[in-house]
Amino acid sequence: MAEEQKKVQKHICLTNRRPLGICSDPEADIIAALADADVLTFVRGLAKQEVSAPFTDGVFGLDEARANAAVKKMKEAGLICSHRVEDESSIHHQYYLNRPRIRFLADFLNELAKEPESK
Repeated sequence: MAEEQKKVQKHICLTNRRPLGICSDPEADIIAALADADVLTFVRGLAKQEVSAPFTDGVFGLDEARANAAVKKMKEAGLICSHRVEDESSIHHQYYLNRPRIRFLADFLNELAKEPESK
């Protein structure tokens, strides 16, 4: 008997959907998204664990509507990624933090925090 091949999980990165993903001020997009308390709550939660959608029972203390709104803002800022997971009964998305994007912001802030060189 031939073994049934398991379907490969498709990676879907939910980054900024602007043309070519180019933004004139990516730092501003990230900081604006993080200024939202629900987004910040979601980011803090994703820093500890991945989560599966849909969020019918809420997630990280946010109800479904607030969680979905936070995900939308995070997508626009490129702060969240997901991959599709298929099991016997359903297909859902597993969300995780876009850590390279967070490192991009950290590098920006570290550069701002440096003392100017004296002459």
